[in-house]
Amino acid sequence: MSFNLKNLKKDGLLKDSIFMIFSNIYSKGMGYLFYFLTALILGTEGFGTLRGLLPLMDIITIFFCSGIPPSIAKHLSENENSNNEWIISILKIMILFSILGAPIIILLKYILGGGYSTIDISIYIAVVLAVICSSFISWNRGVLQGSLKIKELSLTWIIENTSKIIFLIIFALLFGVMGAFLSISFAYLIGGIFGYYLLLKYIKIDNINIKNINLFKWDNKHNKKVKQVLYYAIPIALGTASYRLLNDIDSIAIMSLLGAYDNGIYGYASLLSRAVFLFASAISIPLIPRIAKTKDINYLKKGLLLNFFIVIPVLAVVFIFAGELLKLFFGIVNNDAVNCLKILSISAGFMSSYTVCSSSLQGLGRAKIPLYILIVGILLNIILNYTLIPKIGIIGGAYATLISSMSIFLIILAYIYYGVFGSSQKKKILNLK
Repeated sequence: MSFNLKNLKKDGLLKDSIFMIFSNIYSKGMGYLFYFLTALILGTEGFGTLRGLLPLMDIITIFFCSGIPPSIAKHLSENENSNNEWIISILKIMILFSILGAPIIILLKYILGGGYSTIDISIYIAVVLAVICSSFISWNRGVLQGSLKIKELSLTWIIENTSKIIFLIIFALLFGVMGAFLSISFAYLIGGIFGYYLLLKYIKIDNINIKNINLFKWDNKHNKKVKQVLYYAIPIALGTASYRLLNDIDSIAIMSLLGAYDNGIYGYASLLSRAVFLFASAISIPLIPRIAKTKDINYLKKGLLLNFFIVIPVLAVVFIFAGELLKLFFGIVNNDAVNCLKILSISAGFMSSYTVCSSSLQGLGRAKIPLYILIVGILLNIILNYTLIPKIGIIGGAYATLISSMSIFLIILAYIYYGVFGSSQKKKILNLK
């Protein structure tokens, strides 16, 4: 055990993970403050509306824009001494994709129906604006991650989330739910500008000539790289969007079937349960470029080791003190919310380990595998949600999420055990000496 911990210190994964853990703790803390303030300002029903729309915003953002940065990170880490002029072309494409994809959110108002159909169109327009504004900050993060500037990358989350709270207090008081989404848009812009400042300071991309870039020709070396980045990003975007959908099918189904108030109650439990997941995301971000660069699968074992020892104590605290945490953060006493929090916390534990495994496969160039597994999980989750919620209410959504998350973790673990390590290394997967 001590041998592996020493290796973690030498290769820098532990250091970068610590940076990301602290920035994620801060960001999630500010995220909880964001939701606490919206619950306080908007009330449970307004909060439920916010919780119903945020998954739609995130899924569209990931699918059309934020799925590209991991691909940027991979190709930058593999070609650190090459001409990287292609990153400016990627920025232009990300902005274009976000503009084309954002209006789909308005169509979902009529497709999903139920509680979504009662939301004012002005709120949907605010969501569209947030999707478009996300493109610049997402691009910056991809470049920083690929350059292994993990400390600087973590700062963009801190700036974004701090700005979001400041704008929220102003806009939510003035414009309600629409104002909450406007605060997200402004935070994306501030974070993007700050991220670009970090790029100019530490990575020196300001000498790139962007005037001679032709996005419509794919026959030269530069545009061939852009095409490679976009093609590699497709399964990542689909996988990450599917992952987000898997985690929020319950909220979408509750919003559609039961309405904003019940979705608000369920949202309190869902948010607290995801405290478990923040550690996995902190580990997985520096994991992808390292595995992509070295092709060393031992990083997966190190990531799972870190994830296990950090997540288990957090999971225990959340599970034992579920009622107290709900009362502390949101001031509610609700048995259904307590039961949902306990169930969803266990689910988050499975999802955290799944995320580490999925990131490792992305770094190895097997990004399609997590997508296939997620499709199975999504289909299972949809069936379970629309079967259980009408029968047992919001607790049905929690059970559906638990069963689905446990299933996909077991599937991806089996694939890694048999498909990645190979028959000669099957016994070594659990050997952490």
